[in-house]
Amino acid sequence: MATHIGLNYRQRQAQMTRERIVAAARRLMTERGWSGATVEAIAEDAGVATPTVYAVFGNKRTILKAMRETMVRDADIGGLMDQAAAEPSPRRRLELWAKLIRRQMETSSDVIAIHREAARSDPAVAEAHRRVLDHRARAFREFVDGLREHLAPGLDVTIATDLLWAFSTEGLWHELTVERGWTPDAFEQWLAKTLSQQLLVEK
Repeated sequence: MATHIGLNYRQRQAQMTRERIVAAARRLMTERGWSGATVEAIAEDAGVATPTVYAVFGNKRTILKAMRETMVRDADIGGLMDQAAAEPSPRRRLELWAKLIRRQMETSSDVIAIHREAARSDPAVAEAHRRVLDHRARAFREFVDGLREHLAPGLDVTIATDLLWAFSTEGLWHELTVERGWTPDAFEQWLAKTLSQQLLVEK
C-alpha cells in the first residue's frame, strides 16, 4: 500500500491519480491483454481523462514500469532475499526462498504475465523485459552461489541456478494454484521440499 505521508494536498492528489491509473491498467491488461487495454479504456476505468493518462505516464510502457515497481515494493522481494541470504541453514534458506516466491506470486503473478505478453508484441518492452530477466538471473545465481558448499554431488552452480529458475516461474504457480487448485500454503511447502531435494546434499 502506498503512503502519502509528507506530501501536500496537490502532491497527494497527483499520487492518488497515478495509483488509480496503474490499478486500472493492471485490471484491464489482465482481463483484455496488453493490446486490448487501450489508453482510452484505462482512462475510463480510472475515472480520468485520456489526456491525463498521457500527461502522467506518456504511454503504456511507462505504466507497465510503474506496475512492476509496485510489484517489487508490495512483495518486499529485497527484504526476503536479504533474510534468506543471511540464513546459515541451507534448508531454511530454501524455505525462505519458497516463501519469497509465494509472496511474489500472490501479489504479482498477473504483472509478471502482463509483462511477458507485452514483450512479445512491443520491441521496447521486450528490451526492458530482457533487462529484468537478466537482473533476475544474476540474483538467482548469487543466491545459489551462497549454497555452493551444500549442493548435491555433480550439481554445479549453473545447473542449480537453472533448476531454481524453473521452479520459480509464474507459469508453475498458475498451473498448480489456479488450474489444479493447490492452496498457497501447499505450494510453498512443496516448493521448499522440492528445492531441498533437487539442490542439496541428502541428509
